[in-house]
Amino acid sequence: MHHSTVAIFMMAATGSLAIAQASNEADNSISVMLQNQAIELGSTTDFSEGVRETKEPVGSSGPYTTVELSLGAGVDQQDLRCQVLDDRNAPIILLRGDNNDTTFADGDGGVWDFQDGALLVSAIICDPEFEKREQDLAIRITLSDGNLATQTAFDNAGLELEEKTPAGSSGPFNTVNLDVGADVQDQDLRCQIVDTHGNVIELVRGDNEDVTFGDGGNGAWNFLDPASSEVGNIICDPAFVLG
Repeated sequence: MHHSTVAIFMMAATGSLAIAQASNEADNSISVMLQNQAIELGSTTDFSEGVRETKEPVGSSGPYTTVELSLGAGVDQQDLRCQVLDDRNAPIILLRGDNNDTTFADGDGGVWDFQDGALLVSAIICDPEFEKREQDLAIRITLSDGNLATQTAFDNAGLELEEKTPAGSSGPFNTVNLDVGADVQDQDLRCQIVDTHGNVIELVRGDNEDVTFGDGGNGAWNFLDPASSEVGNIICDPAFVLG
């Protein structure tokens, strides 16, 4: 009788564990939670697995300040990404840690913040085809004389002073161009070039004359004084300001 009771207990326990495991494996829920704690507003919208779906937020369009994706353990695509659109149907830029993107994932990393603060949300899109955007933190300096050209990459995303010699050749050159990647925090980063004797080379672009140069999407700067020179060093420094 005692052995029968133990056996029954073990069978019940095993059955309960199997049910719990099956339940866990079957959890294929996909939920997007929008929130604005300042006004105690929240919304949860559920999505289906394996298909692209576009839905309006359940209950309210906001404004919201954060969004979070929750995936059940049974969802096959654990790297699924979603997107939220503002009231102009433009993707909302989101931040989480060092990540800056217009799509968001779960990854047990918690909520994503809206970069521009509280915004109305017109739609949520979850799509198996969405991919994480690779961040563009590149900083490149191109020196040229119209024929010879060299490009020098900087490594620290404009966060600290860096000094490098031109890659490949010291010139002589007569133009310089700074290309700052879209995800570099300091979009106003400025750099400076000096000749092989350590003298700062003055530059001109349009109406701007300066001893430092920025990007701004406006193309190359011409050497002003001297009009052509060998370049000994390139210096990029977040402390440089427009002259």
